[in-house]
Amino acid sequence: MKYFDTHTHLNIQFNEDWKEAGERALAAGVAFVNVGADVERSKLAVEQARHFGKNGYATVGIHPTEDGTDFAVIEKLAEEDCVVAIGECGMELMQSAKFKMQNCNSKFKSLEENKKIQEELFRKHIELALRLNKPLMIHCREAYEETYEILKEYRDKVGDKLKFNMHFFAGDWVVAQKFLELGGYLSFTGVVTFADQYNEVIKKMPLDRLMSETDAPFVAPVPHRGQRNEPAYVALVAERLAELRPEPREVVLEALVANAQKFFKINADLTRKNQSEGEF
Repeated sequence: MKYFDTHTHLNIQFNEDWKEAGERALAAGVAFVNVGADVERSKLAVEQARHFGKNGYATVGIHPTEDGTDFAVIEKLAEEDCVVAIGECGMELMQSAKFKMQNCNSKFKSLEENKKIQEELFRKHIELALRLNKPLMIHCREAYEETYEILKEYRDKVGDKLKFNMHFFAGDWVVAQKFLELGGYLSFTGVVTFADQYNEVIKKMPLDRLMSETDAPFVAPVPHRGQRNEPAYVALVAERLAELRPEPREVVLEALVANAQKFFKINADLTRKNQSEGEF
């Protein structure tokens, strides 16, 4: 495989043609991880991963703005061999997300309570990941400080057993360094093909902690802006990351695949390694 999409959603807006989109990616030399963001989409991510056989990889989790009352289902799904990470999970403190939570479910009594509920759900994901010795796929929006403090707490307890990727990283170099110091990975989307605010982070961060993603069907890269994104387009993201790095193009492209393989515990032939039991 030439490219690796570490975060895609064939379980959103691909109702009729997810198989075709996945096959297009594989034919283009793109490996990808299909991400669950709630219980139903996590179930679908696993089903879709099974369809692709040895090339099928999934994550299971509950997005911070979604209802986490059925977390037991995620715990069961997480034991599947095709599940290579836990999430997406984390903290979402955008004002619009707060009001979404408050208005969509009567149990959310206040914005402060929303934050507390998100943290409790995030901790469940972290502890599940540690028990199963699988990495975390983290969603973080306008909550870098809160997310960092929680991750640091666990890092101080368990050391490098805590493994995580900051999906769709959108912080500056100061923020990036904090998560890198915790051993985290940072992944970038098609936004890098039409905006330059992440260039400093991409240039300065260790190459062995950099990963590429699409977050499909969202944020399609140039020249597909305004269209539905799909995993095959991660090639455009990877090529842009390579342009920004000081190393030769081929070195960067190879590193993006190797970093994903290491993070998800996938062998060089893109078959899954056996997951050993972790302790928490």
